[in-house]
Amino acid sequence: MKTRKHNLSALAVGVALATASLSAQAVNPTVGNPAAQGGRSIIFNELFRATPPTFNRGEQVGLCLLESVVGLLATRTNDFGCSGTYDLSIDTFDSDGGGIAEIDLGVGNGGTTLIGELDPTRDIGTRCNVKTADGRNLLQRVGVEYDGDHGWSKTNEIFNSDAYIKLIDPQTGGYNKYREVNIKDYFKQVIRGRSWEFDWGLEDVKKFRSNVRDFPSELRLADDNNVERSRRTWRGFYYPVQKWQEASWYQHENGQEGGLWLRKYQVIPRSAAGCAIHVEADDLFNGSGEFQMHANIRVGKFPRPPFFGLE
Repeated sequence: MKTRKHNLSALAVGVALATASLSAQAVNPTVGNPAAQGGRSIIFNELFRATPPTFNRGEQVGLCLLESVVGLLATRTNDFGCSGTYDLSIDTFDSDGGGIAEIDLGVGNGGTTLIGELDPTRDIGTRCNVKTADGRNLLQRVGVEYDGDHGWSKTNEIFNSDAYIKLIDPQTGGYNKYREVNIKDYFKQVIRGRSWEFDWGLEDVKKFRSNVRDFPSELRLADDNNVERSRRTWRGFYYPVQKWQEASWYQHENGQEGGLWLRKYQVIPRSAAGCAIHVEADDLFNGSGEFQMHANIRVGKFPRPPFFGLE
């Protein structure tokens, strides 16, 4: 028995020493995070070189529609490949918080129409709802349905999206369901006398998989605390399948020509890395509370992450 106690004591001392060693390594890491430099640069530019953006309601709903469009196009690449060119127009309705985005001339013309609407602004922020218009919406023959609830923070410095998307195969009529979520930081800088709004963000695309066709009868007998979790587990789950990075440059009209340039770049899965979405809008108008833009969108493989300039 004495030997047993002695061995246990020795073991406890060994565990304590190992734990202390690990704690010391955690407090004083010998290897830095390779992404730290980029993270510090983003934080520095947002906090110390910039101010909050000054979006009106027309800009809020217009940019919300643009994010819905590029999120929808990013999701499409998961099933139907990284390619295509699109024509995009966005128009908002004065300052009442409504807007419309038309891709390739819109619904009924072989394209897609998204309808955007802002809720009244509250002390905590503004909600932006975006849905596909009634009718057959298509992205180069692929049927689409979109329903998104997005949000702006009180100061417009945070934008986040939460959208449910359905892609319908033109050959079989079968469909896949997706959920798209992103978070973006917006900030403002004055460069050479002109005001610019910049953004940086990450996007997560999830694909739905069903586990069983019918809800098992035995789970109906589960206790109340676990029944809802059981329902969610058996009915299916949205699994993450894509990760994208995004950056944009937006220039107010301010009596001159305005413009917007957006770069979305796929990082994961690695087999698809290099897929990118480029938005070019150099005839943007923002006057009297309205926001209007016409843009060309290119989806395809590009040689390097396009965040180093307006290439």
